[in-house]
Order: sequence, then structure tokens, then C-alpha cells
Amino acid sequence: MWLSDLLRKITKGPNVGETFRDYIGCYVYGTENGSARAEYVGVPATLEQLEVEVRRYLEDFLSTQKVTDSEHIATVKALLAQLPERLAAHVASDMKQPFVTLSEVDLFIRTGVRERRKENGRFVE
Repeated sequence: MWLSDLLRKITKGPNVGETFRDYIGCYVYGTENGSARAEYVGVPATLEQLEVEVRRYLEDFLSTQKVTDSEHIATVKALLAQLPERLAAHVASDMKQPFVTLSEVDLFIRTGVRERRKENGRFVE
């Protein structure tokens, strides 16, 4: 069994929250629109961190909007009201679909791998 686990980690990378050498499985979130390259915003390693970071990102989006009664503002406010449930449902489903679409810009959440941080020669997460 350990050989199959090793092969999976080498080929696919570790699952979210799992470590493998200098890498950790994480969630990757950011924005993209049809033709432009994706803009990555964050790479949290747990669902709790993902919720905090996405909430902060969406609240920042609301604070920068000049029009306060648009359809997009209402969508983001409704999303923030149910964020833990919506994140859990999105993570449990096919994450190839965007988490939310606003003005032809998709906020996506996917799984990925990032390098772990070291402080004083020890890994910290």
C-alpha cells in the first residue's frame, strides 16, 4: 500500500492538507476571464483558511464597488451569508466549474500543490 501512496503523491501531488517532502496540498483560488490568464489570489492549506481568505476577498470586492445596488453586489452578499455551506458544497463537487461568476469574471477554487514555508529550519503551516 505504501508504494501506491508514494506513486500517487509523486504523480498527482498530495491531497489538501497532506505533506510530501517540501510540498503541501492546498486549495488554489483566484480569478479568470475567458481569454486572459488566471490571476491567483491565495493558496490556503485548509478549508477553514480558505473560508477566511475568500470572505476577506469578497468583502474587499464589496468595499471597492461604487454602485451599491447592482445584481453583482446582491449575489456577493448572498454568497457571504452562506459561505461555509457554499464552500463545502463546491469543494465536495467538481471544482472545474467556477465558484461564482461576476461580470464575466470567474472566481475559481481548485486543488493544487505549493511549496511549504520554513522558519528556522522547520516547516510551519
